[in-house]
This record gives sequence, structure tokens and C-alpha cells, in this order.
Amino acid sequence: MNITKTNIDGLYVIEIKPFYDARGQLFKPFTSSFYSNNITNDININIKEVWFTKSKMNVIRAMHLQTGEFACEKIVSIISGNVHDVILDIRKESATYGKFFDIELSENSPKALYIPIGCAHGYKVLSDNAIVMYMATQEHSAKDDTGIRYDSFGFDWGIENPIISERDAKLPPFIIN
Repeated sequence: MNITKTNIDGLYVIEIKPFYDARGQLFKPFTSSFYSNNITNDININIKEVWFTKSKMNVIRAMHLQTGEFACEKIVSIISGNVHDVILDIRKESATYGKFFDIELSENSPKALYIPIGCAHGYKVLSDNAIVMYMATQEHSAKDDTGIRYDSFGFDWGIENPIISERDAKLPPFIIN
């Protein structure tokens, strides 16, 4: 695996080197020793929950994070399909507050994102279907589950009528203060 820093403090792109043989391919988006030895010695790599989303083309799932007592770090990777992934830094104390990072994640070029606490995450599906895997350092907490409205921070999603959830449509806008 190779690791690349991004323009967001604490956000990393991890290139995953798949193993290919006659059966297909194997890829590992997470090995605890890699993360602890290559990102920083004090990250929380104690994964407590893993889940998948399956979405169809033109779906936007955005911009989500967990705050408060159950704020968590996430590792996000693509299982199948293609998505345009976006991370927004909403940590007021961060030097990169209000900045966003975007990248295409594709099953043909496996990558993972290490997302620090305080960054909102979302994506737009570019393929007929996409399956995205999340690994989090805290279990889901409904009272701490929040987000930012996807179209409120200056990112151009390149779509006029995305498919979004009712919940996502009601998220508050991002306001720099």
C-alpha cells in the first residue's frame, strides 16, 4: 500500500495493491500495522463497526459525520463501481477548515480514504451501481449522526437533479464562521 497526504489535515489516500490470480483479485483496505506505522502513531485504529452502502447512478450520499461522544475516524473504500468522493473539513480549529478534497474511487484502481474526526464525507455514484465499504472507530450513534447539506460548500457535483434522501435534503448548510 502507498499513502498520500491530501490538502486536508489528517486526510490520507491509501493506494491498495491488489493480488490477482486465476480466481480474480484480493485487496485489503485495512491492516492495523500499516495505518499505525504510516499515518501517525496516535491514530485510533480500533475499528468498531463496518457497513456497506449499495447505491445506483446519480445518487448523492452526503455530507455525513458523527460528532460528540461518538465522533469517529473512518476508512472508506470502494467494493464495486465508481464514485466521486468528497470530504469537507468542518473542524473550526483546523488549518484546513472549510476546504474540501475530492477524488474518484473505482473498483479498477482500488484506494481507501482515511478520514479524520471532524470531516464530513459524501459521494456521487458514477456507475450503474456502486458498493462502498465503511470502517469506523465508533459504532453508529443516532444522536451523534449529523451532516452538512451537500450543495452548501462550493463543490460542483456536476448534476442538476441528484437522487438524495429526505434526510440529506434537510441537513443544515455549511456556514463558515
